[in-house]
Amino acid sequence: LVAFDPNYRPRLWPSPEAAQTAMTQALGVTDIALPTFTDEQALFADASPEATAERLGRAGVKEIVVKNGEEPALVVAEGRTQTVPAMLMDNLVDTTGAGDSFNGGYLAARLLGHTPAEAARRGHRVAAAVVQVRGALAPFEALKAAFGSQA
Repeated sequence: LVAFDPNYRPRLWPSPEAAQTAMTQALGVTDIALPTFTDEQALFADASPEATAERLGRAGVKEIVVKNGEEPALVVAEGRTQTVPAMLMDNLVDTTGAGDSFNGGYLAARLLGHTPAEAARRGHRVAAAVVQVRGALAPFEALKAAFGSQA
């Protein structure tokens, strides 16, 4: 099972075309794609999260979760398209690592047998805990507080 978060950073590529080629090749072997809409919009000029999901689906990806910051995540999997609202936090400290935290929560939930939508809710909860602390890694206590006994 291959999960891939394209995570486009322009300065790390010799050109946008090189990045597009590499990303498209990687998607050809991807089972679960976890892109961030703003990255996909910057690289592929996607007009919407739905356009991103359609493009990834044409590349053969079967499970797609388009993250979109404070906006709902778009989940396309198992023949269904759903939106899963993000958790808006009053105590936003640092968004570093939010996307990777979402990915970890999502993938852990999927490995535990949760549906894609349930996994996206878990991903949002993990990301919400992380953005309330400085840095990309939340202390275990912050995650435990976010989940209670389910941490």
